[in-house]
Amino acid sequence: MFSELAIAYLFFGGTGAGACVVLGLLECANIGRYGVRPAPSIPGLGAVAPDLSASGLGAPASVSPASRLSTPAGERRAGGSFAVPHELMARGWPLGLLFLAAGALCLMADLGRPERMIALWIAPRPTVVTLGAWALLLTLLAATFFAVAANGDCSRMAPGLVLVAAAVAVIAGAVTTAYTGVLLGSLPSVVAFASPLVPVLFCLSSLSCGVAVVFAASSFVNSRSSFGGALRRLARIDGALIGAEGLALALYTAHLFAQPATLAGARALVQGEMAVLFWVVLVAGGLVAPLILERRYPAGDRQVKGLWIAFCVLLGGVALRLCVTDLAAFDLSQMPEFAFGLVGPPGP
Repeated sequence: MFSELAIAYLFFGGTGAGACVVLGLLECANIGRYGVRPAPSIPGLGAVAPDLSASGLGAPASVSPASRLSTPAGERRAGGSFAVPHELMARGWPLGLLFLAAGALCLMADLGRPERMIALWIAPRPTVVTLGAWALLLTLLAATFFAVAANGDCSRMAPGLVLVAAAVAVIAGAVTTAYTGVLLGSLPSVVAFASPLVPVLFCLSSLSCGVAVVFAASSFVNSRSSFGGALRRLARIDGALIGAEGLALALYTAHLFAQPATLAGARALVQGEMAVLFWVVLVAGGLVAPLILERRYPAGDRQVKGLWIAFCVLLGGVALRLCVTDLAAFDLSQMPEFAFGLVGPPGP
């Protein structure tokens, strides 16, 4: 029922949008690195070195007490528990933009003609589809803005402008993560999708994949020891997201077993054709493995461990979308011959 391009859009678009939400919140937490003016000169000391604690880099040993006094207290406190270096944002935003762009290209290719995508933005009446198209466009624009700014001279940018752009990234990204699940729920022909747990599952998975993008980007920063605290807190947040996703998945599976119209799909998911994808790839690889790997992360300067966490979470995100979309093939609404008893139920 769903093409490979449509499933790819659900994954790439959701992951990129989740990354925009996480990175946008980190931008708000590290707003003190913007609007930095040149350090004043002190007679006898020369130019005062700026305080780098706002970006999570820590202050170098050569910084004098006078330089600390010359840095605004608000700038030193910027980031707080989630202080990260500029280098992480300079790698994270392009990576998130890459996922978003891949999702948009898959969507346009699946539509067949690019002008159909444009027609969604200029539709006279607002619908769920047009809302999702606009959310995707705004998320793309916000990610592009930060990807360019983070890799240029952004220190003089007005903090107010950054906050507005970050708010757009967070809100539009959150709408996009939810939309990828709402899109399936809006298909009345498939009973298995008619559950509020579907957008919840996709939203939780997208946010967890967004954290995974940050972990992948952090693995390409020279050192993680200076912002290990922020990574540990992100790992705890991701653990909560994975736990909630696992609970939602269990409830959704029970919901499928509780309805005669979706019973065949539930059996195929748990003990039939999709059992390996469900238990091995999604549950074991995408949920259990990241929870184990995130324990005591980064615990030093674990460069490769962040990549393994990101790989497992993203693999689970792909498996979730494959499992949910493949349920349509076993849905009673797609098999009227089964409803009238002309054939037996699919699966074992």
